[in-house]
Amino acid sequence: MDTLLCNAVEFFELDLDIYNNIFKNSPRIIENIQNFKNTISTFEKLSEDIYLSLFKKNIDLEPIEKINPVYWLNYTIIKKLQEIDEFEDLKESCSLNFFKSILATDLLGQELIKNFKELSMNNKAFSAKLDSHEKYIKEYEEKKEAEDKKVLEAIKNNIWNNVKDIDKYIIDYNLLYTSVSEALKNFLATFKTIAIWGFDDNRLTPTSYEEKIEVSAKLRTLRKVRDISEMAGRFKESASELQRKKVKEEGLEICGVELGDEIHKVLPSEKLFLVKESTKKCFYKKLSQKELLSYKYKNNRTKSKGPIICCVDTSGSMEGELEVWSKSIAISLLDIAIKQKREFVAIMFSNKVYKVLEFTKHRIEPNKLYELATFFYGSGTNFIEPLEKSIELISSARYKYADIVFITDGKAYIDPEFVEKFNQVKEKKEFRMITVNVADEIEEGLNELNDIQILLSALTDEEIEEANNILFAI
Repeated sequence: MDTLLCNAVEFFELDLDIYNNIFKNSPRIIENIQNFKNTISTFEKLSEDIYLSLFKKNIDLEPIEKINPVYWLNYTIIKKLQEIDEFEDLKESCSLNFFKSILATDLLGQELIKNFKELSMNNKAFSAKLDSHEKYIKEYEEKKEAEDKKVLEAIKNNIWNNVKDIDKYIIDYNLLYTSVSEALKNFLATFKTIAIWGFDDNRLTPTSYEEKIEVSAKLRTLRKVRDISEMAGRFKESASELQRKKVKEEGLEICGVELGDEIHKVLPSEKLFLVKESTKKCFYKKLSQKELLSYKYKNNRTKSKGPIICCVDTSGSMEGELEVWSKSIAISLLDIAIKQKREFVAIMFSNKVYKVLEFTKHRIEPNKLYELATFFYGSGTNFIEPLEKSIELISSARYKYADIVFITDGKAYIDPEFVEKFNQVKEKKEFRMITVNVADEIEEGLNELNDIQILLSALTDEEIEEANNILFAI
């Protein structure tokens, strides 16, 4: 006799590799699944089936005759999910994307259990059916090797009839539709936050997944942060357009090989994976994780750009709208740095330096980005400390080719001796300093230090191009 199956959806072993890495190694998800099994004991396999239904482009359900009776309730739920339009919308967003499929599975599982528990608490008959289901599948497990086949058939009939009764409650109370609708809403909101803040890099380890979910949840709750993300989006769009224009104008040449997901850069040897059906999944897996061998290009006219050191004023006068503007500019510059694989440092200051946030050139780090978006100290203004810290960083090997962007609204005393010392170092190290004045009033003291001072109005009015060329083409 063939071994009965635990999953409703047909799949290959490879299909669950990434899923298992996250769901079996994340402490939060492990704890959730254990708790969810108190409501539906077969939830672990149900979660796998939900993931497979969302991730796979086309799915086939196994014949129910091949499914272990213990998992008939799972089978019924999965079959019903395919009939819901909102589930198809969710699937369309998630198909062949590991991160999105895992996120949607995580959210839908939570909603299903929440609604099952609520109905069970408010409807004693439904609760009794769930209890009977657990009793019958336990009985089946105990007697599945019994010689008396009539006894086993009777238990299987009890399971099936009970599943049909549970299904009636699911239909009558619109339980699946409600769960999917809420999960879809939460998925779209969560992924929008993840995408806006640059977390959608397909890095998938249990730690990186949990960090993204935790930070995106925090970011969604703060009004100030929502304003910053909206404003940063506008700046990023302008900056991206400038970068595309520059790349188009300046020739590129192949300088090596790197890992990536841009199809037009992929090596022919990698595209051979698409020839055979058996290796297509390997190609898509590497594509989703940005691990395809690709040509690396370099600008053949100019040398690569160095790191960006961004000093952000968080003194008391910056509170409110000016903070939103300053953080938006800083986050847009970080976005440029990540895309161009450049180091980025944010120096948060007011009356002194309070935080130095160093970002690697390979990816956005959610917790550090959250600090950049939310940290605010208040108090007075001191220009010298952040600039001294900038010089210290530029004097190190890691940041020796950096430029400084100094974002402030204020005025502060600058010692003439410091001005002389700073300019000597600037000339020796050959770095630039751009000041962005969000108060729209030229600060003459900074003009003794910077190469150019840009007013906020120049970044926001219709004559934006020249100012953007200076700032976002840094």
